[in-house]
Amino acid sequence: MSSEDSTGTVGRVSRRRFLATTSATGMTLGLAGCFGGGSSSNEAVTYISNNNSPQFKEMLRGFAEDFEAERDIPVDIEFTEIGGDYGQRVSQLIQAGNPPDIINAEQFRIGAYATQDILRPVGDVIEAVEEAEEAIPEKFGFVYDGEHRLVPAVASLANNWYRTDIYDELGLDAPTTWEAEREAAQAITEADNDLYGLGYTTAATVYGSYHAWNRLWGNDAQVAMRNGDAVEVAIDSGGNRDRVREVLERAQQMVEYSPTATNWDWGEIYESYAGGTTATALYSGGRPKTQSIGQDRPWADATKRVSNPYNTSNRDGHLGNSAATGYALVQGSSNPEGAKEFVQYMVTGERLVEYARALRFHNIPIFESWYEPGSAYREGWDYLNDNFDEETIQSEREALFSDSTAPFTAETEPANPYASPAFTSFQLGQMFYDATEGGMGIDQAIDQTASTLRENTGME
Repeated sequence: MSSEDSTGTVGRVSRRRFLATTSATGMTLGLAGCFGGGSSSNEAVTYISNNNSPQFKEMLRGFAEDFEAERDIPVDIEFTEIGGDYGQRVSQLIQAGNPPDIINAEQFRIGAYATQDILRPVGDVIEAVEEAEEAIPEKFGFVYDGEHRLVPAVASLANNWYRTDIYDELGLDAPTTWEAEREAAQAITEADNDLYGLGYTTAATVYGSYHAWNRLWGNDAQVAMRNGDAVEVAIDSGGNRDRVREVLERAQQMVEYSPTATNWDWGEIYESYAGGTTATALYSGGRPKTQSIGQDRPWADATKRVSNPYNTSNRDGHLGNSAATGYALVQGSSNPEGAKEFVQYMVTGERLVEYARALRFHNIPIFESWYEPGSAYREGWDYLNDNFDEETIQSEREALFSDSTAPFTAETEPANPYASPAFTSFQLGQMFYDATEGGMGIDQAIDQTASTLRENTGME
């Protein structure tokens, strides 16, 4: 998952605003024949990238140049910013009848495109990628109407990063359960060390949605459920409502041990940790640790990961988000066969190794063998240095590929295509704000959020 800018907004999101957002083998595989004979001409493949940093521009342009030299298919890349104009630009091109061939797609967002019949099937691309590398875990895909719609490349994982130096000094257990997390948060906040126990976000932002959904899962509470073919809002239904209420009651307690975080997005949570304000941070990826390393903080080596804390009275183990990011192909574009070749080219071999290194252990590859010491993927992690030890890397690997993590879309089977608008509407983060800082009763917050989700997401 990529970082996004904070909206700084706590007000309820309107319907109008919601609708406006929407193995290192295989170096050169010559798989044109896998895609119906390849591109019929040297017409350019068009790709809208959601990362416009100088490093990524240079890297992706290099991929495009090498691909054209090998396949005689040019690639035109337009660079946008995921936290800015990316979604608007994609929508603009589609509405103008000039859709791009390739777009970046995150697993938790892709349903918004799939339900509008915007995406081409990509099962043949996945088969080519798996032939070149290894099987892709099923949970990292996205199937809609019986067809694969996402070619996953990397994935992010819900990690709870914590400072073992502080925890050990105070004789605290790792924050793996609700009980241990609350005990630690209170003890650290009340100690004379200028630290809050954790960053507990109650915000109508992208990170606020992410934090809220993981917190709900920590109590076995669901956002959505299936009723036959229908996907229904679950937060106000039966026993699940009781579990949601328990999460919000806990949130009212936990904000006492956190800085005020009513507008926090990704940057605020990892900077609170790396900057020495909080001792624990729930995050998608490794930035609390890598930023601590990059800022030469004395606690960088003491930063360790555990999984999403869970309530032992309702769950028998942790459950947190693991979500893939990759590429989707757009219906009606001019060069789908060339696009298939370029996507396959980017998600295998040395290109994916280079791409993953550029992400600095924030999103990591979805091929499990690449985490073995000595594999091509593991070469060149010089910026991790000794602080990012093998224990941390293998702990991340184990969690990423285990059944104890899943994408938000996996609450239902088949996958919930409406997880995307539920997430990007920010209503879950808003519910946490309403019940903690907004002066609203918990039951009212649940009812209002459930009603808004039904109105705006496609769930019943």
